[in-house]
Amino acid sequence: MCTGKSQFKAQENNYYRELSQQKVDWNNSSNIWNMKNDQYDIDSKENLLANTRQVGAIQRNFGLEVSQFMKNTETLFRNKVGKRPVNEGGRSTSFGRSMELANLYAEGAQRQNLRRADIKQTEDLNASRRSLLSAQNQTLGKRGFEPQQPIPPARPIGPSYLDQAIGLASTAASFISPIQSIGKAAGLGLGSAKGSFARNFWQGYE
Repeated sequence: MCTGKSQFKAQENNYYRELSQQKVDWNNSSNIWNMKNDQYDIDSKENLLANTRQVGAIQRNFGLEVSQFMKNTETLFRNKVGKRPVNEGGRSTSFGRSMELANLYAEGAQRQNLRRADIKQTEDLNASRRSLLSAQNQTLGKRGFEPQQPIPPARPIGPSYLDQAIGLASTAASFISPIQSIGKAAGLGLGSAKGSFARNFWQGYE
């Protein structure tokens, strides 16, 4: 019985020790996960801000192209109107034709430049969007998966009444066996023939 109680007490102490260690490990894992979440929020917001700045720069550049187009168109129109020839009669019908063609070419070139700028803006915006998705995926990969709380250790079960009775009987038997051996050796009581002590005692006087 004493042995069973001691063994159960040792198992119980080990259970509480493992339970305490598990709580410490879980607290550490939770703290690390919270730090990863905080860092993920910071990184994801920074990625969004960087993408916003990039998109703003792309749109600003295209806006400058549009403003330059409007300014050049205005300058071409002023030159065209200011240099338009006046038919005073008696002149060739081709008078001023070359200048008109030059103005048309310049206007067409301006429109083509604006179209190229618009195409470049679309490509830059798509590239910026892809860069944002890639950065967000990398940030998510650094965060990883949320840890799961481990299963607590199994609590030990103390010895039953039957185990205690068996232990008590074993303990009693362990004390009885040496007494029987001593009694046999002395010719007394347990395990010895009846009257052997008296017979052995009086044999010396016969």
